[in-house]
Amino acid sequence: MNWRFLLDRLEGAYSTNTIRGYRGDFEQFANWCRRKRMRALPAEAKTVAKFVDEHSDMLKASTLKRKLVAINKLHRLAGYVPIADDEEVLLAVRRVKRAQPGRPRQALGITFERREKLMAQCGDDLIGLRDRVLVAVGFDTLCRRSELIALRVEDFQLNPGGTMSVLVRRAKNDPEGLGRVAHLSRETTEIVQDWIATAQIERGPLLRPIYKSKVGRRYLSPSVVGRVLKRLSEQAYDTDIAYKVSGHSLRVGAAQTLTARGVGLLPIMSAGGWKSANIVARYVENVDQNLWS
Repeated sequence: MNWRFLLDRLEGAYSTNTIRGYRGDFEQFANWCRRKRMRALPAEAKTVAKFVDEHSDMLKASTLKRKLVAINKLHRLAGYVPIADDEEVLLAVRRVKRAQPGRPRQALGITFERREKLMAQCGDDLIGLRDRVLVAVGFDTLCRRSELIALRVEDFQLNPGGTMSVLVRRAKNDPEGLGRVAHLSRETTEIVQDWIATAQIERGPLLRPIYKSKVGRRYLSPSVVGRVLKRLSEQAYDTDIAYKVSGHSLRVGAAQTLTARGVGLLPIMSAGGWKSANIVARYVENVDQNLWS
């Protein structure tokens, strides 16, 4: 059975990134099974458990769990019983968790103070203007990097008070695409307006690649968000700080800043589109230590 064709059934029901993730994770499992001369689909419980055991030193427990989700999904698509829920597989996962104690490393938050320093590193050329928009809008909207790069010019609306609102159309925890409305400060509104006018963008992606001083037409890659934030952090601070920054840092830092300003947990969850209070609570539990400048 060609498992790749099974993923075609997911088109339209799942995001492109999710389908790509399923493909990459199951392909690694299938290639490993081929080398071991074991069957990948349908797989036996002992095969999946052995896969987990052999990769326990190379992959984090969270990464292995993600790969098991892909293995389960392909089995369901093929009409087989989800194998990753077998007790033998669950025991293998527990062994990995016990061997890898500790909480996952959290991205260092880009708080308001740090946001200001990063924006000060942005030049006046097209790349600098775009990067300033990336930092300002990412902070104000608490967008995930995938949400940030998906924003379109037509998603922004100028309000009577002179500030903008933006429709964040889709998130990974919003499969129906209901979206949420985020609000920009007056400063960020002016930065967005300056970028749109200078880049001469009327419709389509807000954040775009720059080629030889020309603005491209396509969307930025999600990985660009992290690279931009790391580069600006290294310029504003140092390499050690840049290493701790990721494409998630604007979202984390904005939540920490709102907490420091006395905003409650529920309004922060609403502003960032969070469904789980536990995740937000972990971001802000040590907010005093994270509000560095």
